[in-house]
Amino acid sequence: MGKQRFRYSASILKPSHLFATIGALLTILLGSLLLLALPNLGELDFSQLYLDEHGNVPFELHLIALCLLLGCVVAFVNRRVWLELDSENLTIHIPRLTGLGLMGFTTGDHRIPLNTIRKVELTAVTGFRNMAQALQQSKLSLVTDRRTYRLQPYHFLREGHPDHRIGMGSAFGKPKARLESIITEAPLVKALSGITGNVEFTSTQTDRTGPLANHFNLLKHKGMVLQLILLAVLGTYALVDYVLLTNYLVIGDLPLWPFISTGLLLGVLGVQLGKGAPQAERFGLAALLCVIALAATYPGLQRYALVVSPEPLTVAYDNTETGYFEHSHYPAIDQRESSIPEYWQSLPSEVTYTFFLHESELGFVLIDMAAVYEKSRAFYREDGR
Repeated sequence: MGKQRFRYSASILKPSHLFATIGALLTILLGSLLLLALPNLGELDFSQLYLDEHGNVPFELHLIALCLLLGCVVAFVNRRVWLELDSENLTIHIPRLTGLGLMGFTTGDHRIPLNTIRKVELTAVTGFRNMAQALQQSKLSLVTDRRTYRLQPYHFLREGHPDHRIGMGSAFGKPKARLESIITEAPLVKALSGITGNVEFTSTQTDRTGPLANHFNLLKHKGMVLQLILLAVLGTYALVDYVLLTNYLVIGDLPLWPFISTGLLLGVLGVQLGKGAPQAERFGLAALLCVIALAATYPGLQRYALVVSPEPLTVAYDNTETGYFEHSHYPAIDQRESSIPEYWQSLPSEVTYTFFLHESELGFVLIDMAAVYEKSRAFYREDGR
């Protein structure tokens, strides 16, 4: 028998289904950006999205970049995983940086003579509510004279053969009835069962244990699915608009009624949509929807001010003390606790300064601070800070 080589795939989905899912998410994100009707997009200084008032990249962006780098490293290392099976040996190459060892699977380099394998155990974990989780947690155990090797049975693709992975629809199906048959037909399992000869080959089903073993599958409840969609849409909007509106400062008193009404409306809607689900999931998801709605209301009010007042008003403020500006008609601008105190201290007192204001007609005013932040960055660059 010739050598059979297997490569590892972290995803159990066919590539076409995976790319279609990612494409749909990107389409939703880009669609939300278009619906925002961004003001002066062509004149937007994109450096303002990743630089603070001092002209430095915030710590949070460094942390995000580090996480992305680690993700890329893990993805690259996963591409280096392979198994090779011939008539005498099973060779395993699984770098430790894949993180599979944290899940209880074998890592490292191993050469296992087939005549030392005493038992092959295929464990299908059926306590999950969908196929994706069940396939992720199922195990293929090779019991030898010296130790037991544990592999993921479904994640290894045989090179030069058709892709056996499932589609998106099957990934969220019930695993109880079909899981064992799907794993048994996986290329690695079939190859081992055909070459180990008289070795004991057992296949058993086991229920998942632990506090989340019998969790409710939200994706099987239409009302819960609608809530998850609302969470994704509101969360995406809140994040995108929060980033794009970082140059706008709210002064004056924000009205409470938009927050209260939005929170109550989405909370009640979540409870109604969750009818038929367990109480914990029903009220828990409704509470989460309420919180996300509250978080999205703040940038929503900012966006409302830009819609009702698209052209800013040029208003001259009096600099009455360091970082504090007053006007007879508009709320005061208090920057005494801002992160650029040296810049405010450099401005002469008792002098008027111009700010660009958007009136919301709801009791608060939105100030475009882009020009101020640009001047502060220039100040700190010249000052060498």
